Amino acid sequence: MTIATLPAGRQARRLPKLDPKNAATGYLLRYCRGLDRRAALENCTLFLMSELAMPEAKAELSAIHASAELESLNQVAWIDLESSTEHVVVLRTAGGTPISFTVGDLLATREQARDRGALRIVRPRPQQ
Repeated sequence: MTIATLPAGRQARRLPKLDPKNAATGYLLRYCRGLDRRAALENCTLFLMSELAMPEAKAELSAIHASAELESLNQVAWIDLESSTEHVVVLRTAGGTPISFTVGDLLATREQARDRGALRIVRPRPQQ
């Protein structure tokens, strides 16, 4: 667990704060069990924005990363980052078999998630 320290002075007596990823993970575990992904991400993003004074885009990404990490804990498959590129995401099954997802595949999955109400988009942002 990473802990950010506060500067000396008035704030030195305060307890240390968790880094954004751990704060998001803790919030999701404590308050978002039983919620669908969209609601959990929305609530966690708002929490990070208000409690850690994070910009919306950074809070949203921290919530997404924490949620994905928690979801992957009981999975036997994983995303192979060494084999993935900006054009294809490679998923490895328990036996190591590669399954590829192109941008088109991921966009189709996004549409399905949007139709189910499981997708949360704060607002379109320019690519960085």
